Amino acid sequence: MQLYFYLLAYIFLIIGVSIYISRTSTSEDFLIGGRDRNGLAILFSKFAGAIGVSTLITYTGYAYTFGWGLFAMSIGSVIGYLIFAFWAAPKIKQLSLKGQFYTQGDLPSFVTKDKNTALVTNLTTIVVQFFWVVLSLAGGAKIIAFFDIFSYEIALLITTGVVLVYVLISGYKAVIITDIIQALIIIVFLIIVISSIIDMPDLTNIIYNSTPKKVTLGSVIGLTLYGGLSVFGMADRYQLCYSAKNEKALTLGLGIAIIPVLLISLMLLFIGLYVFQQIPSLDPDTVFVYAMKHFLNPSWLPLLLVLFFAGLMSTADTSIFAVASHSIFKVKKEHKVNSLRYATVLTVITAFILAYFWRDIVEITIVGAALRMTLSVAMIYVIKNNNNSGRFIASSIGGILGLLIGLLVFGPKPTIAIMVLIGSLLGLIYKKT
Repeated sequence: MQLYFYLLAYIFLIIGVSIYISRTSTSEDFLIGGRDRNGLAILFSKFAGAIGVSTLITYTGYAYTFGWGLFAMSIGSVIGYLIFAFWAAPKIKQLSLKGQFYTQGDLPSFVTKDKNTALVTNLTTIVVQFFWVVLSLAGGAKIIAFFDIFSYEIALLITTGVVLVYVLISGYKAVIITDIIQALIIIVFLIIVISSIIDMPDLTNIIYNSTPKKVTLGSVIGLTLYGGLSVFGMADRYQLCYSAKNEKALTLGLGIAIIPVLLISLMLLFIGLYVFQQIPSLDPDTVFVYAMKHFLNPSWLPLLLVLFFAGLMSTADTSIFAVASHSIFKVKKEHKVNSLRYATVLTVITAFILAYFWRDIVEITIVGAALRMTLSVAMIYVIKNNNNSGRFIASSIGGILGLLIGLLVFGPKPTIAIMVLIGSLLGLIYKKT
């Protein structure tokens, strides 16, 4: 009974907050958070969007396989976060104030004066973000089902239902506010989980030992490229920039967000190494759920359930809103709120159906990571205020072609990020006259 009490309390809290903030919300709040979010809101929203259920699985699996080499893979993320926060984000915010942007495609359209760039960007974004909606839903529901708490189908239904309710009520403002709650839950609960699994002697052993397998150069390059470039290709980062109160709040929030992300990476590293020292023959993809099921005190299961749902919803709601808002980018402003609600319902239903049948999340994560990079070079091009629409479109298409070629040559491995980068850079050679 206690198990369901915690979950119901969490669900009522999320929906209650959404209803409360909707009472004073404007259409601009619904569409882009009112463009007045402070640094703390930006920080927690950025963190919550970055740490989902798939992150818990993949980071722990990488730690189990490569040990401290996990941090070699995180170099790109740190560099990418900082460059985006201190260089790109202020420029994006300045441009957004001139053009009143709502979607990622509004930025290249404004800079190049070519609406085709918005079309290419937003269509690509819809595919990329929808991919992550399905990944978040399927991954989270699969983990919850693994613990026999709910069936996969029930877990999927609860998650999509709750996210749908609070996004319909308050839109993007609800996404940002609930991200604060979800981020705090993820941090606090994960600390509790780790402290109940690992004691000081175990921690000392973990610090001085690693796994025998080394990180390959191709994986380091691929994951560094992904970490450094993917942030430039993700629609939710741009919408976060548009929603910020000012450049200072934006830079502060995005810049500091790397700290809790690295903290979570360190905690997942400890879990991965601890499990490796106990059982060195597991499938890396099952390490996190194995640790939770076999090493965690059963009394913490209610908190673990809330952690899973928070991690699931924190990424799913952001991606669902991104898909829905980008699918109505041609709708006039006075009709956007209602159109966005309809688009949200359609997005959630479609994602539910696809996640119901498509339940494999490991290789999907790698492909999804490369997908996020397909627009990165093109977006950097316009953030620098370069305005040749031909180069922008060719770079976007080149990134997609690079991904497809990489999948054919390498399969779903981190090295496909190299092919995405090459394709994107080659696209910049083309110049529209």
